[in-house]
Amino acid sequence: MSILDFPSDPTELTEKQLSFLFQDGGFARANPGAEVAEVTAEVLAADSAFLGRLAHIEVTWSDDKIELPNSFVVKMPTLDPGGRAVGEMLNVWAREAHFYDRLAPLITTPVPSCRANFLEDQKAILILDFLDGANPGDQIAGASPDQARAAVEALAQLHAPFWGERRPPGLDWVPGIDGPGVVEGLARAIETSLPNFLSRFGNLLPNQTLDWLDQFVPLLSSWRSDVLSKPLTITHADYRLANMLFEQTGKVTIIDWQTAMFSGGATDLSFFVATNLEINLRRELESELIQLYSDTLVDCGVSAAATKSVQDDYAKAHLWWMGMLANNLSSIETPDEVSRTLFEAMLTRLFTAALDADSGRFLEGW
Repeated sequence: MSILDFPSDPTELTEKQLSFLFQDGGFARANPGAEVAEVTAEVLAADSAFLGRLAHIEVTWSDDKIELPNSFVVKMPTLDPGGRAVGEMLNVWAREAHFYDRLAPLITTPVPSCRANFLEDQKAILILDFLDGANPGDQIAGASPDQARAAVEALAQLHAPFWGERRPPGLDWVPGIDGPGVVEGLARAIETSLPNFLSRFGNLLPNQTLDWLDQFVPLLSSWRSDVLSKPLTITHADYRLANMLFEQTGKVTIIDWQTAMFSGGATDLSFFVATNLEINLRRELESELIQLYSDTLVDCGVSAAATKSVQDDYAKAHLWWMGMLANNLSSIETPDEVSRTLFEAMLTRLFTAALDADSGRFLEGW
């Protein structure tokens, strides 16, 4: 049975198809005897899953003694043309499949258990445990102070074990900012995307930061050299509230590992703090959160000397994300008011954070 013959909408998967996925497992552990007798499905996260289509499914097993839960999330690639173009450029579906197969067992950050993991051409199917009682953050409203602190602490705990000047053995396959041609290709893509980006969102953003973005694009290689001169780590690269599940206990489970890569840890910190906190709260908590990140790295075994550039690297990373979002959001459709509001919130927060940090001051040095 080939997943290429399966529907592209996860809510349309049949009991027979789901039985095959659970029993075979793909890259995940096989579950012989896991026959689905009945399934119900509903669309999940339609407003915030830019590169994927998600469904929450409830299954009834033919054998009630099967040692599997009954509630899962099924994830498949988006059908949005702009989202697919971005996903194919970044190879996100293969990256997430390999994350759950090869990298998830190495990290201490909580991630959902993976029950099926299939990849064929540009089609992928993931089945993950549904975490009942855990709720995603609201990225439009922004993180609460407690959510922000929990997310930053979890981020440092993700980064610390891999923090170093070289990749750990066996992880050469993980994409990274250190890969050949990465920033050159991205610079061309951003340059091509800028006119459409500016026509859609330029009127919302400070003119000074748009000038910085224009200056930054040809300097991407210099920014990359600066990042490579410091320790790299495994980064999530889409570390936002929609990809975090918060439990009442304060535990944070991280999902959506499509863009995991080696890069500077401050890139994750920048993306979370600058785009996921309402502007006034970010101004109030920013210094505290940067210090919490650095202190947690040290608590997890990173030397204090290796964290001394975090503050500046955080401010520089705003420029990187300005370019990334200009490229990514220029082509992804906003079919409803919720997705449009989300994009506008992310952009206005990020570009304002760059202005507050005076991120453009680093351009002259590159």
